[in-house]
Amino acid sequence: MIDKKYDSVIQYYNDGAMQYCVDVLEDKILAGELIKLACKRHLNDLWRIQNDSEFHYTYSTQRAQGMLNFSELVPDVSSGKPMKLARFQIFLLSMLEGWRDTRTDGSRFKFSYVSMARTNGKTQLSSYLALHDFLLGTPATSRQVVIASNNNDQVRQLYGYIRLAWKKLSETKWFSAFKNAVTDNFNEMRIQEQNTRLIKLSAESLGGDSIHATTLIFDEFHLQKDNEFMNTLTSGNIQNPDSKVIIISTAGTNPNAPMREQYTSYSEALRKGNLNDQTLFLCWEQDTDEEAFKPDTWIKSNPLMELPVMQKNLSAGLFTEREQQIAEGTLPQFQVKNMNRWQNAQKNAYIPLDLIDSSIIKDFDLRNRDVYLGMDLSLNNDDTSLAALIPYENGKFFIWQHSFIPTRIAGSIEAKEKQDQINYREAEREGYATVTTSRFGTINQDQVFRYMLEIVDKYHWNVLGFGYDAWNAGSFVRSLEDLHSDDWKLFPIRQGARSLSEPTKWLQDTFNDHKIKMYDDRVLRAGLSNAIIDAKDNQMLIDKNIGSKKIDMVDALIDACYQGMWHFTGYTNEQIDKKSPFAGMSNQEINDHFKNDFSFG
Repeated sequence: MIDKKYDSVIQYYNDGAMQYCVDVLEDKILAGELIKLACKRHLNDLWRIQNDSEFHYTYSTQRAQGMLNFSELVPDVSSGKPMKLARFQIFLLSMLEGWRDTRTDGSRFKFSYVSMARTNGKTQLSSYLALHDFLLGTPATSRQVVIASNNNDQVRQLYGYIRLAWKKLSETKWFSAFKNAVTDNFNEMRIQEQNTRLIKLSAESLGGDSIHATTLIFDEFHLQKDNEFMNTLTSGNIQNPDSKVIIISTAGTNPNAPMREQYTSYSEALRKGNLNDQTLFLCWEQDTDEEAFKPDTWIKSNPLMELPVMQKNLSAGLFTEREQQIAEGTLPQFQVKNMNRWQNAQKNAYIPLDLIDSSIIKDFDLRNRDVYLGMDLSLNNDDTSLAALIPYENGKFFIWQHSFIPTRIAGSIEAKEKQDQINYREAEREGYATVTTSRFGTINQDQVFRYMLEIVDKYHWNVLGFGYDAWNAGSFVRSLEDLHSDDWKLFPIRQGARSLSEPTKWLQDTFNDHKIKMYDDRVLRAGLSNAIIDAKDNQMLIDKNIGSKKIDMVDALIDACYQGMWHFTGYTNEQIDKKSPFAGMSNQEINDHFKNDFSFG
């Protein structure tokens, strides 16, 4: 139901974008939660034009209609004929061109995130936007329209589409006057008299240092592993009132990608109603992974299905694709590409991405809690992590971590962040990490020890167990025994399947049962999404042979679970250990004991 306070707004701004919003909000067009919220935002922002003196933006139905008129003239490259715009395209294009900044008359939205499933006309939309701003955009002269992608092949394909669309457009009576003014080759298009260019760039070629784009359109941004290339393209545009960045992409399979970070941040802000006024977030996606098995809902991520002919063709193709992916055991790939759902699609992923997301809460009082601690004490060159498992009610647990980040091997924190795909400096500001200040770039175990004692004292934790890998923790544990031998139970844990399989499986099951909660900690999120399972002989371990994928905090957490998983049961690994001197030892370790260490003493 639409709030009655918007009645006058709906009547006054009764254009194609408004009609789409009304039909979405009245469920005449099936849409996901994020598109419904985007439509509500549009209505509310139109209301703010007259009712919020701090709102410096306006909406021009004339500008929006001009963009739509232009787009309906651009011929489809396959048929050579203009195509009637779908209603979601009318909404999208109207948002991008209709909203203006009253202080500059430039575009309101400096950054736009546009996402939908594949085969929904993203390339065609890119061509509309690029050609419009190249031929008719602002400023009147010296425009630089940049299309960018991850590699040369991707951007070459998009540029070829735009170039061919222009060729067909220039043959129409409306744009024949531009025909001699525009020159083009395989790298760029120019309007010499206006000093205006449309160029293509890719992260693979690492161009862009001298580019000051008035319009930047980034295709398939989900494949970018860091922001280096994007920052290169946008660094010169801070004071340009006409500049804007538009990413048009499907979701991806890398949970640590910059686009995933944007998705998480923008979707949360949209839900709370505090999305930055200069950011546009339009994401056509399924609301749940399970909707992959509900074809009647597929229009949520495939908005072209509003057209009857596309509904028929897309439905048949999607059904076939889903069945094939199921047969191959790769359903997450279908959910990403065709349902526009972010997934951790690596084989044997430990915790599904949707379970990590659903576990995040904003508020949890850490004070005066029973706590089980786990420590992954790495060598000086690797990360060290402290984790806590905190039982709180009805069999539920809160998890927490703090990691200590060395830079010795990477050479700098910038290189370390790029290598691990984790923004450690931001994590440090948020309180989830400590970046070494040692001139050697190593971790000081005394610093880690002091931090642990300080955090326990700060929150008045009652430590019921401390689990650790005995192999690397000799001096650390001796110091701990001197201080807390009477009140902390210490659990040296052999790092093998016999000791770790049960807590590893327990943590996974507890996530599956929605009994785990955590802060929005980028380090912990990255570790959980990086972790993959090494399962054999009916036992489960986290695979530690995955190169630079950081899982130290997960190892520490599982050490905390070694004892903490029994909290609500009355059982304890302390009792198990007392039953047999060989508990947790492999057959080879037992054999070695009798060969080398056995005595009746």
